[in-house]
Amino acid sequence: MDIQGIFRKRILTGTLLCLAVLCLPLSSARAEEPPATLSDDTTSAESTGFYWHPTSIGSDSQFNPLTALLNGSFDILRNPAYQDTLTGVDYQGGAVNVFRNVTHPFDALGHIGWGHFAAHEVFPFRGLDTQYGQFVPNWFMHGLGEGMLYRKLEDWYAYKGVKHPRVLAILTTTALQYVNEITENGSFRGPNQDPIADMLIWNPLGLVLFSFEPIARFFKGPVKLNYWPGQAVIANGLRIYNQSENYAFKVTLGLPIDLRFFMYYGKEGLFGLTGPLNKHDNLSVSLGPALKGMTQTMVGDGTARMFIPGTQLIWETGIFWDRDESLVASLIAGLTEQQSVHLNVYPGLWEWNGWALGGYARWALGEGTSAGVTLRGSAMGLGLMSAANDHPLSYLH
Repeated sequence: MDIQGIFRKRILTGTLLCLAVLCLPLSSARAEEPPATLSDDTTSAESTGFYWHPTSIGSDSQFNPLTALLNGSFDILRNPAYQDTLTGVDYQGGAVNVFRNVTHPFDALGHIGWGHFAAHEVFPFRGLDTQYGQFVPNWFMHGLGEGMLYRKLEDWYAYKGVKHPRVLAILTTTALQYVNEITENGSFRGPNQDPIADMLIWNPLGLVLFSFEPIARFFKGPVKLNYWPGQAVIANGLRIYNQSENYAFKVTLGLPIDLRFFMYYGKEGLFGLTGPLNKHDNLSVSLGPALKGMTQTMVGDGTARMFIPGTQLIWETGIFWDRDESLVASLIAGLTEQQSVHLNVYPGLWEWNGWALGGYARWALGEGTSAGVTLRGSAMGLGLMSAANDHPLSYLH
């Protein structure tokens, strides 16, 4: 009996059930109005944005179009299947190949196969093995996540008094999505199914969905959807570390206390509970799997490429502290043979001579350590990497 295969199927089945849980409040609860006032540490009480308000602490204190571009465009470089230097990306070759696939999707799908494409990128009707797991990031990141991110960017542009904030938010989101596809494509030439699914189906769907006010309100009410990115740093060798595009879902359970089902999605898929510490602070505790690595495979007629999730599961646990949905600190630890500890503390807890400092540190067994310092208002911090001798190019995100 293939125990590991059954186990992986159950993980993906659990993800499908979680999506159903996210939708339950649609029929039982009315979306909450956004709060009329902000927490004590905000710089203004006039923001009416759904997903971003000015604050002096946490991930939202760092949020702006440039940090969104860095975390979204280079998120894939934390995966060990890719190199991790900014200069190592074939931007020109990737841009040409992504553009070719997106503008000639039917040609590419003729090589890939329509059934293969749909089963891997749209809905796993051929099975729930990890090779069909690409639908998970498509649904949760490219659809719901980056749809919400576009509205968060609109909030930021509107607060800054920029004209046409929605147009600029759409352009910014589309730009980071395009650079993300370039980074993922690398130097490959030929049919590539990933940009077709992302750029022509899921990304546009997210923009359309979150353009409707009831949907935007719903994901700040019965379901709270948050964008909790990493804190990108540049380290020795022009390597980029700690960049990541992560999302957190909090689903109301209808209990007397505001205890919510919690899901954190990025490289990991962590599930748990969120509870209030006080009027503004919340603590989330979670546990779940992370897939280590991606595997390149040629599909269809042998000329088309796709990356599928690896089969090795790493169990991790995470603790998250947020203030008014702005992530203040997080600690994620690997529990199995891939032991690791990853700490992020966002600017605002510590201030020195007017500078709000943040930082991160990560250690992983057999890989080494990395650490960095960030500042409030700075798009990128400075870091240092020291890899283990047996894994000189291992990823330390």
